[in-house]
Amino acid sequence: MVIFNVHEPPNVSANRLESAEQLVFVKDGYAWLAALVPPLWLLWKRMWLEFAIYVGGTGLLVWLLVSAGAPDTSNALLLIVQIVFGFEAGALYSASLERRGWRLVGTVSGRNAEDAERRFLEAWLPTRTEIPQTVGAVELASPRETWAEAALAQAKDALARGRRVWSKA
Repeated sequence: MVIFNVHEPPNVSANRLESAEQLVFVKDGYAWLAALVPPLWLLWKRMWLEFAIYVGGTGLLVWLLVSAGAPDTSNALLLIVQIVFGFEAGALYSASLERRGWRLVGTVSGRNAEDAERRFLEAWLPTRTEIPQTVGAVELASPRETWAEAALAQAKDALARGRRVWSKA
């Protein structure tokens, strides 16, 4: 099972499907890409402050150890830093989102990312209180069907066909 923290942007849309598209699912587990190339991962996630701290901290650490005559120790310490960074990457990303005004709206688990997203949206979409004035692109199957039921059915149908209804930031 994989666990994800779900974050909502500061200026969330009143439309349920639009707000679902803006959600970010952050994996709570080891991030291999973050461990292999931390600076590139930080830039890709637009974590500028964390990038500056990582580059400055590791650069200073390497400079101090190499100038002290221990280049092998500096390589070993960099390897340890990268391994630890892989474990903490998700928590750093969640903290970065929260610092930028994003709100943690829940935690969900699933067999993979798609399963976790489906499980979260099935529980989250019907609880949203904001209802748009017009139905828009969601077509109601019957006059008795509510907008939330139609939106949920449309999202389930899109997931069943393997099409993504929302994007990750």
